[in-house]
Amino acid sequence: MEQIHQIYLNNIGIAFYWEKEEGSIPCRIQIILKEIGLFLNLSELKDFNYLIDESIAKNSYCEDCALKNANCKFLLKTPLYPLDLSVSMNELKEIKDLVNGTLFKVEMEIYLYGEGRN
Repeated sequence: MEQIHQIYLNNIGIAFYWEKEEGSIPCRIQIILKEIGLFLNLSELKDFNYLIDESIAKNSYCEDCALKNANCKFLLKTPLYPLDLSVSMNELKEIKDLVNGTLFKVEMEIYLYGEGRN
């Protein structure tokens, strides 16, 4: 049976590596957002982070709207071209935290066990 190696977890989802018999698969990261799973490489994860920032900037025009954070839905593009998500601003911020936390931990691992190793 396959196991997982958790990278980051928050209220909206989890990011992890799949553990196979021969070890983890560090080049692909599984992100689960509610009922949606995205299987991304590091480059796609960075692209997703950019798309999240773009969506936040594009939809920040109604800062004074009391209903914006919970009720209004915004389009969030993903690095997977045919897949876009409809999310609230609260969900968008949670997704941003999940992706940022995941990127931080993955890049820290790359530095500690790869490039930065003596």
